[in-house]
Amino acid sequence: MGEKSKEQLFKELSELFDFFPYPIAIFTPQYTLAMVNKAFTAETKIRFTNLEKENARILQYKIDDGRLTAAVLKVFNGDTFFLEDVKKPFSMFSGISKQDTLHPERFKRVVVFPVPADDDEITHGVIVFMP
Repeated sequence: MGEKSKEQLFKELSELFDFFPYPIAIFTPQYTLAMVNKAFTAETKIRFTNLEKENARILQYKIDDGRLTAAVLKVFNGDTFFLEDVKKPFSMFSGISKQDTLHPERFKRVVVFPVPADDDEITHGVIVFMP
């Protein structure tokens, strides 16, 4: 067996990522969404067909919970956060205007953690929404 290319590994990781039962969003230091899984799409009812072109973002001014704001900002310092009783956790994303159609009581726990590159620079943040 030969070594897999980065593209092959990324494709396999993306497929695995889609099988997670909880909504997950991966974002850049510019607060642009790089990837979301199927559970995120199902929960928010928003289909991101090409995140690079659509430029879906985290809008910090829309975050209702100050702890979540701090987590999103400080994750690029290398910090990990586990938050409970988060109100309207999906309010931070551009393109989601009808919060009442979502089930905010369903996902009240949020984990935010960094993803470092080989040189330990934080390249992405990950948000996992859990019941």
